[in-house]
Amino acid sequence: MGLFHKKTVILLVAVLTVFLLVGLQAQGKYKFVFMEEFITTVLAPVQSIVSNVGFNFRKVGLSTGELMTAYRDNQALRAENEEIRQNNLNVAEIMAENVRLRAMLDYKKVANQFDFVTAAVVGRDLGTWNSTITINRGTADGITKDMPVVTSQGLVGNVVNVYTHVAKVQLILDARSAVGTLVQRPESRVAAIVEGSSATPLSPRMVNIARDADIIKTDKLITSGFGGIYPKGLLIGEVVDVVNEEGGLLKYASIKPAVDFDRLEEVLVIARSREPISTLPPTTPVPSAAPGKAGIPSPGAGR
Repeated sequence: MGLFHKKTVILLVAVLTVFLLVGLQAQGKYKFVFMEEFITTVLAPVQSIVSNVGFNFRKVGLSTGELMTAYRDNQALRAENEEIRQNNLNVAEIMAENVRLRAMLDYKKVANQFDFVTAAVVGRDLGTWNSTITINRGTADGITKDMPVVTSQGLVGNVVNVYTHVAKVQLILDARSAVGTLVQRPESRVAAIVEGSSATPLSPRMVNIARDADIIKTDKLITSGFGGIYPKGLLIGEVVDVVNEEGGLLKYASIKPAVDFDRLEEVLVIARSREPISTLPPTTPVPSAAPGKAGIPSPGAGR
């Protein structure tokens, strides 16, 4: 028998002897103190390794479970925060709309000489951003051409094209627009025309004013009621500057509109007015040194 086989046999005998002694001790038949010490000494490192491995596996499993729980909680919190943010946006939008509609309702109560149709602004003319808007009311809602359009702040313009469910509104900022105007101040009552200006798109002008006419900064301008479209008394805006024209006896006034056209979202269409509307322009003094230039253009220019 070779040396290798001898060592193998000896090792097997030793292993069998150890297991036999362990079995006998476990059954309580014999107690081998030295063997118990030997086994404990030999197996202790193995038990420690196995115990540590098991603990680490349990620890990794626990950590993975905690990470998954934390991830799910984080996702739930993200969704909840997004819902709260969206709810806050919705509430803010509803509150803003409520403020606008309440202002319009209050105006309708005060201006009870008019019958209104409420409309939302649904579009603008991209080619002439400040010239026209589209509203979501048309012939099906009783809207017709030339109806005045206002907000609680003042005059917006008038309907120029109308279809079944939408209509186009020409703003007073449009260079083609002309509105018969009156200075509201009792000491003045100067009448003229407010026109849109292509040079200053957001600032229309009160034009063809006699050089000595009583008009100053901060004067409020209202519709004169002449021209057949706009009833008298609608607020147009405020004079911010008065400029003398060169080489003549006339001047013009730059106007800050009463309506904030950049924030125009809802409007009121005046479907019926119990205010008298004249189809004739008001008469104003004509400068004698400037024949042919009246304080008001020809009939029909101011509406």
